[in-house]
Amino acid sequence: MARPYQKANIPGPEMGTSVSDPQVMANLLKDPKRKVLVIGAESLNWKVGEKKLADYLIEIANKIECDVVTTGHTYGYINKKITKNKVYDMSLINITDRLSDKDWTGLDGKGQYRMAIYSGHIVFYSSQMLSKLKNFTDWLKTIDLDKYAHPNARFSLPNLSDEEWKDFLEKLIEKL
Repeated sequence: MARPYQKANIPGPEMGTSVSDPQVMANLLKDPKRKVLVIGAESLNWKVGEKKLADYLIEIANKIECDVVTTGHTYGYINKKITKNKVYDMSLINITDRLSDKDWTGLDGKGQYRMAIYSGHIVFYSSQMLSKLKNFTDWLKTIDLDKYAHPNARFSLPNLSDEEWKDFLEKLIEKL
């Protein structure tokens, strides 16, 4: 188990698992559960090698079946590049709140999601959103694709260097 990126992030008795094998993460993302990918504004600022994190997330979104929610100012950059799935614009707090509502019927009215994939958000912000989902939902599996270990996500990456993160994302996309 990777140590939490934030030293004070001690989540209690239930801790998520770090996934260091891109094939395992690919299998999780290919699960037929109803999914939503929540892409944050930091995805436009964070570089993974020569590309923006947003470009990797766009490739992932175009390989799996999921709704996509952009937060902050990412909608304009991402909307036309995602061809396989519907893209929505919503604040991070709003989508997290809706995901914790058992009666919510989803962005398309087809029912609540069973998996939420987060990436591109400020670390401490992600931690709090994932904590809410971990503690107030029993139907939702959470995944975080940032290079930091998030013990509040059911599955996240271990703490990775920039080069390891780039390698992981490229292998993940290849295996999808």
